[in-house]
Amino acid sequence: MLAVTNASRTNFMDLATLSWHEPTLKLFQAPRSMMPRIVSNAEVYGHVSEGPLKGAPIAGCLGDQMAALLGQRAAPGEAKNTYGTGCFMLLNTGSQLVPSKHGLLTTLAYKLGPTAAPSYALEGSVAVAGLGISWLRDNLRIIDSADESEAIANLVPDTGGVYFVPAFSGLLAPHWEEDARGALLGMTAFTTRGHV
Repeated sequence: MLAVTNASRTNFMDLATLSWHEPTLKLFQAPRSMMPRIVSNAEVYGHVSEGPLKGAPIAGCLGDQMAALLGQRAAPGEAKNTYGTGCFMLLNTGSQLVPSKHGLLTTLAYKLGPTAAPSYALEGSVAVAGLGISWLRDNLRIIDSADESEAIANLVPDTGGVYFVPAFSGLLAPHWEEDARGALLGMTAFTTRGHV
């Protein structure tokens, strides 16, 4: 079995029907019989068979960003942003499956029970956020620690026209350019590490 939100990330699942998409299965010569059964994010999947928790129900599975959306209690029309290695924004669109017109991903947010209605979201992803700070520390060595980045940035009133685009593995939303590369633009003889 596979939780519905994880199934949606395979791109083999139809977001409207929450079942395997037959034309995609056919395209990849993936027989439906080899695909796991799709289940909701909140139901009893089984029980722990060994150890001190033996017999305890295993009754929930919700992946990373979707769990953050639910955990931060974003109601329909509300969004959450989480920052880590990357940055991820999800806007809860409720029961509406909204196709993006601006380069975001339409995704399943969660389905909280076998008979519950699904909730959908629009997602924007940035591959490099915190990783950019690590790169400034470890590769360029213009900061000694991630904590120091804020104090150094506060040494200048603005960016001075300097832009750091950490597209180390391409650009994700909304451009989806896997060949894009990082750039440090707008530098002059007056540029300091605070501007970067």
